[in-house]
Amino acid sequence: MKIFISLVVLIVGIILIVYFSGRTQVYMLYKMHSLGSGLDDGATELFINNKQRYKQTVLDLLSAENPDSYKAQASFIFAELLLEDPDINQKVRMISESHQNKYIRCFWFDVLSGRFEQVKIAGEDGNNFAAYVIRDKGSKCE
Repeated sequence: MKIFISLVVLIVGIILIVYFSGRTQVYMLYKMHSLGSGLDDGATELFINNKQRYKQTVLDLLSAENPDSYKAQASFIFAELLLEDPDINQKVRMISESHQNKYIRCFWFDVLSGRFEQVKIAGEDGNNFAAYVIRDKGSKCE
Protein backbone atom coordinates (compact mmCIF):
# COMPACT_ATOMS: atom_id res chain seq x y z
CA MET A 1 0.00 0.00 0.00
CA LYS A 2 2.87 2.38 0.80
CA ILE A 3 4.37 1.75 -2.63
CA PHE A 4 1.04 2.49 -4.31
CA ILE A 5 0.62 5.77 -2.41
CA SER A 6 4.22 6.75 -3.18
CA LEU A 7 3.67 5.99 -6.85
CA VAL A 8 0.46 8.06 -6.96
CA VAL A 9 2.18 11.00 -5.24
CA LEU A 10 5.10 10.74 -7.66
CA ILE A 11 2.84 10.67 -10.71
CA VAL A 12 0.74 13.60 -9.47
CA GLY A 13 3.95 15.54 -8.75
CA ILE A 14 5.27 14.92 -12.25
CA ILE A 15 1.97 15.95 -13.79
CA LEU A 16 1.96 19.19 -11.76
CA ILE A 17 5.55 19.97 -12.75
CA VAL A 18 4.80 19.39 -16.42
CA TYR A 19 1.56 21.36 -16.29
CA PHE A 20 2.93 24.38 -14.46
CA SER A 21 6.50 24.56 -15.75
CA GLY A 22 6.86 26.51 -18.98
CA ARG A 23 10.42 25.32 -19.39
CA THR A 24 9.36 21.68 -19.10
CA GLN A 25 6.58 22.23 -21.61
CA VAL A 26 8.93 23.92 -24.08
CA TYR A 27 11.39 21.06 -23.60
CA MET A 28 8.64 18.54 -24.41
CA LEU A 29 7.66 20.58 -27.49
CA TYR A 30 11.32 20.66 -28.51
CA LYS A 31 11.53 16.87 -28.20
CA MET A 32 8.33 16.50 -30.25
CA HIS A 33 9.72 18.88 -32.86
CA SER A 34 12.99 16.95 -33.11
CA LEU A 35 11.12 13.71 -33.90
CA GLY A 36 9.77 15.14 -37.16
CA SER A 37 7.23 13.15 -39.21
CA GLY A 38 4.38 15.53 -38.50
CA LEU A 39 5.14 15.83 -34.79
CA ASP A 40 7.23 18.92 -35.58
CA ASP A 41 4.16 20.56 -37.14
CA GLY A 42 2.09 19.70 -34.08
CA ALA A 43 4.72 21.04 -31.70
CA THR A 44 4.97 24.25 -33.70
CA GLU A 45 1.19 24.64 -33.72
CA LEU A 46 0.97 24.10 -29.96
CA PHE A 47 3.74 26.62 -29.39
CA ILE A 48 2.17 29.25 -31.64
CA ASN A 49 -1.23 28.82 -29.98
CA ASN A 50 0.38 29.45 -26.57
CA LYS A 51 3.22 31.79 -27.49
CA GLN A 52 2.49 34.41 -24.84
CA ARG A 53 2.62 31.67 -22.22
CA TYR A 54 6.11 30.65 -23.37
CA LYS A 55 7.57 34.08 -24.06
CA GLN A 56 9.44 34.38 -20.76
CA THR A 57 10.79 30.85 -21.11
CA VAL A 58 12.10 31.64 -24.60
CA LEU A 59 13.76 34.81 -23.31
CA ASP A 60 15.54 32.63 -20.76
CA LEU A 61 16.51 30.05 -23.40
CA LEU A 62 18.15 32.79 -25.45
CA SER A 63 20.80 33.17 -22.75
CA ALA A 64 22.42 29.86 -23.80
CA GLU A 65 26.21 29.90 -23.99
CA ASN A 66 26.77 26.56 -25.73
CA PRO A 67 25.17 25.96 -29.17
CA ASP A 68 24.90 22.22 -28.48
CA SER A 69 22.84 22.69 -25.32
CA TYR A 70 19.11 22.10 -25.07
CA LYS A 71 18.62 25.79 -24.31
CA ALA A 72 20.31 26.89 -27.52
CA GLN A 73 18.68 24.25 -29.72
CA ALA A 74 15.20 25.01 -28.38
CA SER A 75 15.80 28.75 -28.73
CA PHE A 76 16.82 28.26 -32.38
CA ILE A 77 13.44 26.66 -33.05
CA PHE A 78 11.04 28.65 -30.91
CA ALA A 79 12.50 32.17 -30.67
CA GLU A 80 12.24 32.52 -34.42
CA LEU A 81 8.48 32.03 -34.08
CA LEU A 82 8.36 34.99 -31.69
CA LEU A 83 10.53 37.46 -33.60
CA GLU A 84 7.61 39.87 -33.98
CA ASP A 85 7.58 40.33 -30.19
CA PRO A 86 9.63 43.46 -29.33
CA ASP A 87 11.37 41.89 -26.31
CA ILE A 88 12.41 38.74 -28.20
CA ASN A 89 13.46 40.75 -31.24
CA GLN A 90 15.59 43.11 -29.14
CA LYS A 91 17.34 40.24 -27.35
CA VAL A 92 17.96 38.37 -30.62
CA ARG A 93 19.41 41.54 -32.19
CA MET A 94 21.69 41.98 -29.20
CA ILE A 95 22.82 38.33 -29.44
CA SER A 96 23.43 38.64 -33.21
CA GLU A 97 25.79 41.55 -32.60
CA SER A 98 27.68 40.60 -29.47
CA HIS A 99 27.29 36.97 -28.35
CA GLN A 100 30.64 35.44 -27.43
CA ASN A 101 29.90 32.17 -29.26
CA LYS A 102 30.29 32.67 -33.01
CA TYR A 103 27.85 29.89 -33.96
CA ILE A 104 25.03 31.38 -31.87
CA ARG A 105 25.87 34.94 -32.92
CA CYS A 106 25.96 34.05 -36.62
CA PHE A 107 22.82 31.89 -36.43
CA TRP A 108 20.77 34.86 -35.23
CA PHE A 109 22.57 37.28 -37.56
CA ASP A 110 21.61 35.04 -40.49
CA VAL A 111 17.99 34.73 -39.32
CA LEU A 112 17.63 38.51 -38.99
CA SER A 113 19.34 39.23 -42.31
CA GLY A 114 17.12 36.77 -44.19
CA ARG A 115 19.83 34.31 -45.19
CA PHE A 116 17.30 31.59 -45.91
CA GLU A 117 14.39 32.15 -48.25
CA GLN A 118 11.42 29.91 -49.03
CA VAL A 119 10.88 29.63 -52.77
CA LYS A 120 7.67 28.09 -54.09
CA ILE A 121 8.45 25.39 -56.66
CA ALA A 122 4.98 23.88 -57.17
CA GLY A 123 1.34 24.67 -56.53
CA GLU A 124 -1.13 27.33 -57.50
CA ASP A 125 -2.29 30.29 -55.39
CA GLY A 126 -5.81 28.86 -55.03
CA ASN A 127 -4.54 25.34 -54.52
CA ASN A 128 -4.28 23.66 -51.11
CA PHE A 129 -0.93 22.12 -51.98
CA ALA A 130 2.30 23.99 -52.43
CA ALA A 131 5.90 22.81 -52.39
CA TYR A 132 8.79 24.97 -51.30
CA VAL A 133 12.54 24.75 -51.33
CA ILE A 134 14.83 26.66 -49.00
CA ARG A 135 17.36 28.85 -50.81
CA ASP A 136 20.53 29.74 -48.94
CA LYS A 137 21.74 33.23 -49.87
CA GLY A 138 24.97 32.77 -47.91
CA SER A 139 26.10 34.15 -44.58
CA LYS A 140 27.65 37.58 -44.17
CA CYS A 141 28.41 37.02 -40.50
CA GLU A 142 31.97 37.41 -39.31
